[in-house]
Amino acid sequence: MVATAATIVTAAAKKSGIQRLGQALDASDTNDALSDLGDMLAQWSELRWMVWHELEFAFVSTGQTTPYSVGPGGQFNMNPRPSKIEFAFLRQLQGQGSFVSGLPVDYPLEVIPSAEEYAVISLKQLLSFPKYVFLDTAFPVANLKIYPYPNAGIYEIHILVKDTFPVSITAPTSFANYPPMTIPAMKFNLARRLRQAYGKGKTPDVELNLLAQESLDIVKNAQTQIPELRVPKILIYPTRYNILSDQYY
Repeated sequence: MVATAATIVTAAAKKSGIQRLGQALDASDTNDALSDLGDMLAQWSELRWMVWHELEFAFVSTGQTTPYSVGPGGQFNMNPRPSKIEFAFLRQLQGQGSFVSGLPVDYPLEVIPSAEEYAVISLKQLLSFPKYVFLDTAFPVANLKIYPYPNAGIYEIHILVKDTFPVSITAPTSFANYPPMTIPAMKFNLARRLRQAYGKGKTPDVELNLLAQESLDIVKNAQTQIPELRVPKILIYPTRYNILSDQYY
């Protein structure tokens, strides 16, 4: 049977003990449970090990020296806007060295992790070959700042972000395209939340807590992807510091 939000809520209500055999949740309780399910999945979407897939978005450079928009209706059109960039690279479409054996060449871009580090850059509107990207996580549309900004039409900017669970949850919402191991995790962990909502949290259900944690561990072990550690060049090769660009080369 295909799991839906309705079946997950029903199973969680039974596992939590707030719904007995032969009974059914009324409309108000069902809506509250669906809301709790949506809240839980929204939080899970921010955990890399709960998300089984990364999405790749691309946009051809325009020559602008202002941030590219990332989010609903943006240049990188996605909903919701991501909370961070997992990886980024630049694909050269034109010019010398843009193709090898007929294939486009990609160059990795370093992701700047904080606004404080991006603020150190001296010439933020420089137009040249890009090396860095920074995601200013404004809401609901974020801003992708690139340093230096790429010339128009020559490059394609690619960013990888976490996939997300549904933005809104209703009873008919289907989870058919989700890995099967995530469904038990939804049921058992929603059951824990429902116990708290109905005043049962004062008496912990040890067995339910163990099952909920086990279901999360299974998802984590199956989906965790840890990239190899990359050591900064400054620690490997002799470098010089450029006071004008605030970079080592």
